[in-house]
Amino acid sequence: MKKKILLIGGIGAGKTTLKQKLLNQSLVYLKTQAMDFSSIFIDCPGEYLEIPRHYHVLINAGMGAAEVWALHDATRGNCPYPPKFALAFRKPVIGIISKIDHPEANPKLAEAHLRKAGIVGPIYLVSAQEGIGIEELALHMSRLTNLSN
Repeated sequence: MKKKILLIGGIGAGKTTLKQKLLNQSLVYLKTQAMDFSSIFIDCPGEYLEIPRHYHVLINAGMGAAEVWALHDATRGNCPYPPKFALAFRKPVIGIISKIDHPEANPKLAEAHLRKAGIVGPIYLVSAQEGIGIEELALHMSRLTNLSN
């Protein structure tokens, strides 16, 4: 069985776009309507994080993942994650700050939000549009998914 990576984040954080970039697919905006278990990713709709009654779905999905990738849009001023939310997962959780190339990006604020959410592991800064940080994240993904079960 292939190792899976759970992608979580608010609406419009760039989860599907990041997935497309890492899998060398065309970047096409697709609104994720339901959990997508294709390839090595478990891609979740942003509503699952933004509507608290759906938290249990994310936590359950995390049980089947090797790692959780928590995305935060660098242009977003507020935080979609409740404090210490990352601690609900029994798997490693890394942070990913997306859209760092945007003129209104504030990566320091996004990192503060992710740390408040309980992420103690590494935080990657990426732009799927410009390709910034993608190579480093792809290497991390490759190491993770090639580990033996």
